[in-house]
Amino acid sequence: MTGRGGRTFNFIRGGGGGKQNNLYADRGNEYDRRNDGSNRNELNFTSNRNRSIRRVPRNFIQHRLDEDVSMDGEQQRHPFNRGRGRGNPLRGSQQRRGFNNRRGRPDSQSQHAFGPGWHRIIITNGSQYDRDFILNTIASLSRTPYQPIAYSVLGPNSVFFVESRPAAEAIAACSTKFSGPDSHPIILRVDSYGAPPTAPMIGPVEDRLKATLTRRYDASGPVLDLSNFPGSPDLVLDFYVPLFRPSVVMKIFTLLSDVLNSLLVLDISNNRLTSLDAFQKLTTLTPNLKALNVGNNKLREIYPLDRIKGLPLVEINLEQNSLCEKFPNRDDYIRSIQYLLFEIFNFQPT
Repeated sequence: MTGRGGRTFNFIRGGGGGKQNNLYADRGNEYDRRNDGSNRNELNFTSNRNRSIRRVPRNFIQHRLDEDVSMDGEQQRHPFNRGRGRGNPLRGSQQRRGFNNRRGRPDSQSQHAFGPGWHRIIITNGSQYDRDFILNTIASLSRTPYQPIAYSVLGPNSVFFVESRPAAEAIAACSTKFSGPDSHPIILRVDSYGAPPTAPMIGPVEDRLKATLTRRYDASGPVLDLSNFPGSPDLVLDFYVPLFRPSVVMKIFTLLSDVLNSLLVLDISNNRLTSLDAFQKLTTLTPNLKALNVGNNKLREIYPLDRIKGLPLVEINLEQNSLCEKFPNRDDYIRSIQYLLFEIFNFQPT
């Protein structure tokens, strides 16, 4: 059988004919010492999957036992152990730790795990310390600036989130480098995580949303600025409210139901949007919308724009989205957009 790269793999199946050198296959998990005239100094091990395992000569096992540790307690090195030392496996374990860390698994010594994106920061016994004290102290020690997101208390600990690995690594380096008012070192633990949990759209979250939307709505336009909405100063430290969550967008539409009908300009740029599914109701809620800014998001294909097809737009901004790179020239880009979003006359293409 030929595998990847032209390599040839030969499979040996137990129970079949043909010559098998020093291999013995049989069913059942058993230890079988043959009495049919074969060498009694050989131990035969078989597996329940009919796999063949090499016979191990008894004298080889005894040789290993005899020479493993001498009578004076000095360890002996066997030929196959040359070059690494039996009691010093650091080189191999360090390589494994490095591999696991790249895969987002915890480091066996530091208990940190790093991945490519979001990370959760756990402050051990952080519930007994003031939030501003914790965040300001870490910020002063960190070599990389960062934005803490969704700080909360979970039992005796407190947690917050950051969006990048460099920030997470810088925060991890601050562990035990500062103490609380009680002089106990503060221990931080960092692990790779998905996006923070979305805050429920009730109670204090709803009240904070109202205050934020009041500042982001300009009635003179009328213009609604929802750019980088999760990073709103009134929200970011306590709640995570991303616009790619339909529950967040629908709550915003509900709170602004009185003004959406007259809205002319909407800015939803810089929100990590991979689709516009959550904004599908714009076609009915904003019948007078003329300008839409969807720049600096993560739209990779053109078909998500079909969700807002029918809006009476005269201007749309799609710059800094991957979909713009898929067109060989400006004419193909404009023609494809016009096919989906009819009545668009003014573009700001990249």
